[in-house]
Amino acid sequence: MQRIAVADRRVALLDAAVAVVARDGMARATTRAIAAEAGMPTASFHYVFASYDAMVGQLVEAVLDAQQQGVAAAVGDAATLRDFTAGALQGWLDRASADPDQELALHEVVAWSRSSPELHHLARAVYARYESAVAAFVADAEQRFGVRWRLPSADVARFVLVITGGVAARWVVDRDDAAARTSLAVGAEAVLGLGAEADR
Repeated sequence: MQRIAVADRRVALLDAAVAVVARDGMARATTRAIAAEAGMPTASFHYVFASYDAMVGQLVEAVLDAQQQGVAAAVGDAATLRDFTAGALQGWLDRASADPDQELALHEVVAWSRSSPELHHLARAVYARYESAVAAFVADAEQRFGVRWRLPSADVARFVLVITGGVAARWVVDRDDAAARTSLAVGAEAVLGLGAEADR
């Protein structure tokens, strides 16, 4: 039987975890169910991950990394702040629409981890990573387009999270891409309104 490298097993198990969590929820996403989804024995899970919580943490990191890369690609050629802002928000939706299981899995992890003080750190980790990613894009906008915000940069980043969080909560239920794009376009205009000086 061909040996599978640990890194490849990790990727396969994380992909399986996303599929199981999105389909069945965190309560049914046991180590046995995830390993079976990946076509591996349960022992492989314990060989790759130090604990179940460690796996969930890595799942969150992998999903958010993919989201951040998708958004970065969407704004790479933006010539104006308007293009940058709209591209970042629409790029996030494009990524979610291309792999809805990942977006669903994040929502499930947050809801599950809020149910217990011992697990709440996972929900905090998700939002801390979101805040860090959005703050980086706000800082990039400041550098590239010379924007000066009417509010502190941290408040601008939090407002962007409010927009995407609200749209995401509705989108995971109705999967209405057109309505989500309209909401994000309105949100982009609201963000642009926070710029006191900028090349739009």
